[in-house]
Amino acid sequence: MGNRTLCLVLALFTMLLCSKELYAGTLFQQVGVSSTPNPVGSGARAMGMGGAFIAIADDATAASWNPAGLIQLERPEVSMVGAYFNRREKLSADSDQEIDITSKSDDFNMNYLSATYPFHLYKDMVVSINYQRLYEFERSFSYRHDDSSLGLDHLQNKHFSQDGYVGALGLAYALRILPNLSLGATLNVWTDELLWRNGWKGTYSEHTAGTQGGAPVTFDTRITDEYSEFRGVNANIGLLWDINRYLTLGAVVKTPFDASIRHEFSIMQTRTLGPPINRTMSDTQGISEDVELRMPLSYGLGLAWRVSDALSFALDIYRTEWSEYILTDSQGNKFSPIDGQPKRDSDVKDTTQIRIGGEYLFILRDRHIVVPMRGGLFYDPKPSHGTVEDIYGIAIGSGIAYKKFIFDVAYQLRWGRGVDTGNLIARSSADITHHLLLCSVNIHF
Repeated sequence: MGNRTLCLVLALFTMLLCSKELYAGTLFQQVGVSSTPNPVGSGARAMGMGGAFIAIADDATAASWNPAGLIQLERPEVSMVGAYFNRREKLSADSDQEIDITSKSDDFNMNYLSATYPFHLYKDMVVSINYQRLYEFERSFSYRHDDSSLGLDHLQNKHFSQDGYVGALGLAYALRILPNLSLGATLNVWTDELLWRNGWKGTYSEHTAGTQGGAPVTFDTRITDEYSEFRGVNANIGLLWDINRYLTLGAVVKTPFDASIRHEFSIMQTRTLGPPINRTMSDTQGISEDVELRMPLSYGLGLAWRVSDALSFALDIYRTEWSEYILTDSQGNKFSPIDGQPKRDSDVKDTTQIRIGGEYLFILRDRHIVVPMRGGLFYDPKPSHGTVEDIYGIAIGSGIAYKKFIFDVAYQLRWGRGVDTGNLIARSSADITHHLLLCSVNIHF
């Protein structure tokens, strides 16, 4: 083999080793949730108040916020919530000034469905069945990168995309144990054996073309990293206490649970060397395993102040123990999906949400019409290694209630600046803007 050919082979071998390090850092990252990572509830009314709903929870979505609030429903009710989200990430990396890209993703979906039935059997009781789509995984980006390292001049075209979601079937029950005190629980069954799939899939592809010593060289790489069949069971346990006619206190605990997941990972690489040698080399590797994802404990307190029949305010404080969010692979190795570190090296911080909102009702009693005006502010941090990433938001909402029909709409804006993206791109950060539009329809019988 001539010196020129030997130089080409050595350069390609070195690039392959470097590429594998990059791919591991790119795919084995935190689970990239594109919605809020914190387990909030659903509904346009609640979101229009910034998500401050633990102590209000007086519609069918209460099963996802505070199931004790279901006791406030006096008639059977069905509800549905549609959601549209648009997410933009402007990514940059200190290690590479050429990386300055904007990632865009959007989706429309049925976010929540429920049927609720109140009845009296010795005491007031309510039962409910509901579906909530809680976590979204839509995100993607593409960029080009020029590199002259390793004695090669080449241009890289890179693309990453991820999609999927996780949802649960909820079976809820609420009981009035005292005139001013109720308890409730929602049993959440996380499964993909009903009408939805539970999981997410990431795909990374890269095409590199260039020359070394005047000879053409190309690399093609495709990586898929899929988590499917997300299954588990947990509960939302809630309390609602009417302190007096003006103040209500709510509390909720969302229990931790171990979710079983099927994980499949594959990497395929093709390397082509041009003249003076014409050779194509392909390599495919993969793993398929059952893994366990420990979902964290969450708990919150809410306080509602009813100033009058028309005006009310609410405040929620909510805690999620992300330090106990652990992925265990088939070999028993434990690491954090937040920072990709082994459990012993991980330093993920827990997060505390703060949400405040208000509602004013324009009541037209003679026409049986109520028109609400809502607004809210919130702090919704993202867990990260060694710190938390600050995410803030505002919300507005309105709608109309006419006799048995209630229609609500809400718009919510979340944003963060300089947010760590994990290993999606090495040592990168992003300015995040997340738009969410919710529409709810409730029908009483």
